Amino acid sequence: MTRVAACQISLSIENPAGNISHANQGIAEAISHGAQIIVLPELTNSGYVFTSVSEVQDRSTTLDGEIISQWKEIAHKNDVVIVAGLALSVESRLYNASVIIDKSGLLGWYAKAHLFGEEHQFFKSGEKPPLVVNTAHGRIATMVCYDVEFPEWVRLAMLDRAALLAVPTNWPNLGQLIHGTPMEAVRVQAAASVNKMVAVAADRSGPERGHSWISSSVITDFEGNIKIIANRESEDDVQVLVADVELPTDTSITPKNDVRKDRQPDLYSGILKY
Repeated sequence: MTRVAACQISLSIENPAGNISHANQGIAEAISHGAQIIVLPELTNSGYVFTSVSEVQDRSTTLDGEIISQWKEIAHKNDVVIVAGLALSVESRLYNASVIIDKSGLLGWYAKAHLFGEEHQFFKSGEKPPLVVNTAHGRIATMVCYDVEFPEWVRLAMLDRAALLAVPTNWPNLGQLIHGTPMEAVRVQAAASVNKMVAVAADRSGPERGHSWISSSVITDFEGNIKIIANRESEDDVQVLVADVELPTDTSITPKNDVRKDRQPDLYSGILKY
């Protein structure tokens, strides 16, 4: 079994230092509970509700910046994997990104491909498939928030043999009706189930410039069952979810069925016409 954690933290575009403080508090708490893989929200360093590109630039980090360097030290010292969403500046371009770090350093970074709402005004969309890397615990994939709503995108991670999908997210509260489990979390369950992957989605909390959030971080097993989901009513700045999960070693779902091997890709070409 592998112990994983989703850190749901309060973020504010007005307080970047506070964002990192909350993130580090969440990481420390997750480590104290024995977590081996730790996932943080989307845009952890910046907050979300921007009004100008200069705000993004002021709050973004670089691949050799202080935040990533600090998390590399934490990962090395504690032998953990950290997956975090960041406003990232690479070659003078701004990305809504996620990074995967382990004890050896930065394993890679991913740029969100499916931008949501006003994000196009501030970020360049990613042009590469989901990042999938080898770790001591198995292959881990990452994508960001809205990306997980595209089944084809999640399927690419499974085809690249990911055993765990890490999703930094900021799910906005748009006034949608919520009865029981929010649909945002249900979509994560579905992504895990149909691809036989563990899923860890780390949402955020905290009001920001008149906006609120679903605040429903969730961890599922590889069948899509919820292991633990956040308390949406909590007012805590840091809420850490921890669960023990079995990372799958194959994609079989019955003795005679396998979600990878049973595919019929020659029949799917029509999807490219639209």
